[in-house]
Parts: sequence; C-alpha cells; structure tokens
Amino acid sequence: MNKRRRLKWGLLAIIALSVYFLFIIIDQQSIIDAKEEEIKNIQAKINEELNTNKKLLEQKEMLGSDEYIEQVAREELGMVKPGEKIYIDIE
Repeated sequence: MNKRRRLKWGLLAIIALSVYFLFIIIDQQSIIDAKEEEIKNIQAKINEELNTNKKLLEQKEMLGSDEYIEQVAREELGMVKPGEKIYIDIE
C-alpha cells in the first residue's frame, strides 16, 4: 500500500511539474514573440535611417556642384542668366 501511495504522489508531482513547466514555456514564448516584434520594428527604423543618411550624403555631394548652385539660384532665389527672358503667367 505504501508503494502505491508513493507512486501516486510521485506521479502527481511529475504531472504538477509538467504543468508548471508548460506554463513557463508558454510565458517565455510570449516574451520571445514580443522581443521579435521589437527587433523587427527597430530593424525597420534602422533601414529608414540608412535611407535618410544615403539621401543626405548624396545631397551633400551635390551641394558643391555648379548644377545644384544654379538650381537653387533659379528656384529659390528667382535668379536668371544674363540674356534670358522671363515670362510670367498672369492667370
């Protein structure tokens, strides 16, 4: 009888531990999923910042070029080359 009782308690302990570990695994999986989502969001931000950085570097290289200076002078400052005629649309 003692042997059966010990076996019963041992089996009950194994089942309880199994359930406990199952809950721990499920909890850890939800934490892992949240961290993976966070990593994905951070990676998207990194890619966005890399694209911005690339555009800024391209713009920096363009800043000294004659074409860029002419473009800024025409579009932002309203300047024209000597001899050019300006047409203004009055409508």
